[in-house]
Amino acid sequence: MGWIVRTLVLCFIVGFILSVLRIDPASILTDSWETVRDIAELALDAGRWALPYILIGAVIVVPLSVLGALLRWSRSRHRP
Repeated sequence: MGWIVRTLVLCFIVGFILSVLRIDPASILTDSWETVRDIAELALDAGRWALPYILIGAVIVVPLSVLGALLRWSRSRHRP
């Protein structure tokens, strides 16, 4: 019974996401390649939107991560 409920909830979530992305279930079946192309285009658009924010964040996050890794490495090296 739990499997059925989980499956129904997952179907609802996926259906909701597809409707938000304006992907019609009928088009998935009839226009498969066009649907794949549309999904790829959505992913590329999301990447184009997110890339500048990722690069700006990387200016801060990457050096701090490297510094933290170096500090952890130096502490582990000096332990008896």
